[in-house]
Amino acid sequence: MKLFSLFTGIGGLEWGVKDRAEIVGFSEINKNSIKIFQKNHPSVKNYGDITRIDLKELPDFDILTGGFPCQSFSLAGHRKGFDDKRGKMIFYIYDIMKEKKPEFVVLENVKGIVHHNKGNTLRDVVTLLSYAGYYVRVVLLNAMYYGSAQNRERVFFLCSKKDFAVKVPEIKDDTKRFRDIKDKNREEYRFIPKDNERMLKKLKKEHDFQYELIGGYDRVGTIMTDGGGEKLVWDQENEWFRKLTVLECERLQGFPDGFTKGVADSARYFALGNAVNCSASYYLFNDYLKGLWWS
Repeated sequence: MKLFSLFTGIGGLEWGVKDRAEIVGFSEINKNSIKIFQKNHPSVKNYGDITRIDLKELPDFDILTGGFPCQSFSLAGHRKGFDDKRGKMIFYIYDIMKEKKPEFVVLENVKGIVHHNKGNTLRDVVTLLSYAGYYVRVVLLNAMYYGSAQNRERVFFLCSKKDFAVKVPEIKDDTKRFRDIKDKNREEYRFIPKDNERMLKKLKKEHDFQYELIGGYDRVGTIMTDGGGEKLVWDQENEWFRKLTVLECERLQGFPDGFTKGVADSARYFALGNAVNCSASYYLFNDYLKGLWWS
């Protein structure tokens, strides 16, 4: 089976299907994400900006994947939906689906899309994908139920040329906690300054934006592109608070240790916060879709 990836990032969505499909091309514009992805997939061509792709030049493929831009739907954003240019990226996906007609399509977005515009945005996306000639199902998965120590909910749009049943997701492994992924290399710890008044107010819950404090038995809240900048870990030896390390973010997202090496740490944090969780992706392609799309 051949796969083409849109809005690839560093390949979290594709991680779950890597043993089942050959990636024949991808579309990504962030230079650091491209560098990380191509380090791990050196022979795969980047077709660049989706708005400039010549559809006639695309290779044939059986499955199309993409974590399309979520800023316009996110609860953390301005929620402009289809009025936001980024929200309109879904129409470029529609054009590719109509032109290439892959057997399967899997698209990912934030949970906020479910309630955006009183549910009308979700309805419109499903309708658009249906107009492309597909049966569509929508499933919500939380990475913490699939072997991740991170509470991260994401919506997946599952599209197939053939009708398929509705299926309720199962809980596979909800045992992981922060202690299971903790970075033991103390040289990587970044402690917050003890003399920064703004940080101390956030720590004492005296600021509008407050820190999430993480203990060994805790799950970590959804990491963002700042690398968990609003999350702090208590370090017993120093008796003070530190931020998550890049390695911890890699583990929270289900990537192998060192997967994002080769770019600046700030770029690694951004890429990881922007990625689809590999644990959720693996469950989706290898458990949830088994029996629905393939044996």
